[in-house]
Amino acid sequence: MSRRSRQDRRHRARWVEGLRAGVGVAHLLASRGSTGRVAVFGRVLGVRQLLQAGVLTRAGSPEAHVLGAAVDATHGISMVPLIALDRRTRGFAVRQLVVAVVLTALEVGLVGTGRGRTGRR
Repeated sequence: MSRRSRQDRRHRARWVEGLRAGVGVAHLLASRGSTGRVAVFGRVLGVRQLLQAGVLTRAGSPEAHVLGAAVDATHGISMVPLIALDRRTRGFAVRQLVVAVVLTALEVGLVGTGRGRTGRR
């Protein structure tokens, strides 16, 4: 990989993780002063997004971004039962599913398909 493409990938990764951190902050701000299940979910997810952004930015490796995509995809899948079964949290769960799909796609986009990589197993 050329120096230019590595710098470009790092720049895109910082942008994605900055977006993730923004989502985390938005969760924390939205749940401020609220009570109930959705507020608790929002706080937990806000902290998780901030921690994940920090870890992925620090690690910076393709493997870390693959793991991040897996965490986001798992989170999205976990929202499906809430959407189907719980009317009180349905709106929140739908928004979480959308965020999870977008972040999964962005993380996968950072890594690519792995085609054309040589010398790595």
